[in-house]
Amino acid sequence: MEIENNVESMKLRPYQKKALESALSAKRGTIKAATGTGKTIIAIEWLKSIDTRSLIIVPTQALIYQSWAPKLQAAGLLDVGQFYAYSKQEGSTMITTYSSAVSRPELVEKTNAVVLDEVHHLGAQTALIRLLPRLKPKEYVLGLSSVPERRDEAHELFLNEFPICFDLSLGDALESGIVSPIEVAELPAEMTSAEREKYERYTKSIQKAFRFCGHNIARWARCFDPNTRQFLGRQGMLAMSRRKKLLSQIESKKEKIREIVDRHPDERIILFAESVRAIEEIKEFLLANGVSSETFHSRVEPWRRMEILADWGRNFNVLLSCRALEEGIDVKEVGVAILITSGTSKRQFIQRIGRIIRPVEGKVAKFYIVYCPGTVEESYPKTVRKLLNGNQINEIPLNG
Repeated sequence: MEIENNVESMKLRPYQKKALESALSAKRGTIKAATGTGKTIIAIEWLKSIDTRSLIIVPTQALIYQSWAPKLQAAGLLDVGQFYAYSKQEGSTMITTYSSAVSRPELVEKTNAVVLDEVHHLGAQTALIRLLPRLKPKEYVLGLSSVPERRDEAHELFLNEFPICFDLSLGDALESGIVSPIEVAELPAEMTSAEREKYERYTKSIQKAFRFCGHNIARWARCFDPNTRQFLGRQGMLAMSRRKKLLSQIESKKEKIREIVDRHPDERIILFAESVRAIEEIKEFLLANGVSSETFHSRVEPWRRMEILADWGRNFNVLLSCRALEEGIDVKEVGVAILITSGTSKRQFIQRIGRIIRPVEGKVAKFYIVYCPGTVEESYPKTVRKLLNGNQINEIPLNG
């Protein structure tokens, strides 16, 4: 098939044109670019250029009807089908989820080109077994991700087939002005003596698991000490979970959050945490201080999540998120974020920062890091600054 390669006529930014050209030339490749740089738009233009029966695989159902389907149709691709739990609509361009594609791999076999949104999901064991072998014969495959690499190194299996053809780091995107500039502030929040005691107890259990079971946490569940007859790995995993929840619920963090919210009374704000209970408590705390907010997490019904997003900025300004907004859903324009806890995944940090740096003329994003000194959270500011090429990041003035 002859590929139309006239990218000059497309309404793409220069780096997007370069990414498109690289993807068309590679035919089978992966675009690695920071969140907020328009990977979806590049992929749609790639599909228009190759003009063949295609399949788009995405992580969540919400991405099908909230993002990909309307964007495809706006770009002139009108024959769009959707295949997931609530829809079995056919089309020359199909959109499905990874879970649906795993259960119905014939969806892959019936198409000539495949887009793998958030391609790191292809590294899951079931996807590697059921999808990757069916993708290997395809002439056209395009992966998309801000960080395709995985901790379990499963990325080596799919990146060997679909190597990175375009790479735009978060720091490079900031330096070149592709995304909005960002300012960062670090706000230490001290623990009470009771909170510190719990933190130290959990940490000792985690350290014991590391010493006895090694650094491969995936194997901890089977790690058994025959002398004490204890599953030290499981105890360590439980301690990790409890420590993360504890750090989300530190009392002094709530007052720091209120101070930040007061600084931005008329702006949308997004807060990232690791505990549903923590954000529900923060919601109650803010309400007691006259601030309306909503929580957004996996336990909220999908229809209610859409209502919450629609009301954000109208009936309330503060959106409290527990993981559900990091991937798999589009959100409104927002320029202020508060991080109170996080995992250690580089991808998670990039996705959270990416939520607030989508380019808008005159915008300067604000990223607040609320952390507990003397804990694992001390690494958060260093990680963020490293990802942002710290020498070019301005401080948010906290006085005045």
